[in-house]
Amino acid sequence: MKRNLRAQSDYREMLLRNQLTSLVLFESITTTKTKAKMLIPFANHFLNKVRIADFNAKRLAAKTLLDKNAINKIFEEILPRYKKEETTFVRSYRVMPRKGDTAQMMMVNIIKPLMVKEDKVSKPKTEKTTTKTAKESK
Repeated sequence: MKRNLRAQSDYREMLLRNQLTSLVLFESITTTKTKAKMLIPFANHFLNKVRIADFNAKRLAAKTLLDKNAINKIFEEILPRYKKEETTFVRSYRVMPRKGDTAQMMMVNIIKPLMVKEDKVSKPKTEKTTTKTAKESK
C-alpha cells in the first residue's frame, strides 16, 4: 500500500523539504501520522547521501534544505556523531491525538547514537624480580 498525501507533487516536495529543515534545526518535530511516514524515508535517504560531507553533498544539502543554519548544523553537529556509518537516522513515536480534530500524531526524532566508551583494562604491570645478592658472610 502506497502512502498518499493527495497533494500536487510540488506542494508535497516542498512540504517534505520544509519538515526536513525543521527536523534538522530542532532535531525533533511533531506532525501527523501520514506526513511522518512520508518524512522518515525521505530524511533517511537524504542523510545517507550527505553523510560523506564532500562538495557534492553540500550542494545537495543547499538544494534541499531551506535554511543556511540547517546546512551548517547538519555538517558541523549531526553528521560527525555517526562516524560515516550507514544507518537509520530518524525514528518516530506515536503521541496523543491532536486536540482539535483528533488526528493521529507522531513525533519524529533524529537518533542520537550510543557512545560506547571502551573500558581500558589495566594490565598488571610485570614486576621485575630482583635477585637478592647473597651477602658476604664473614
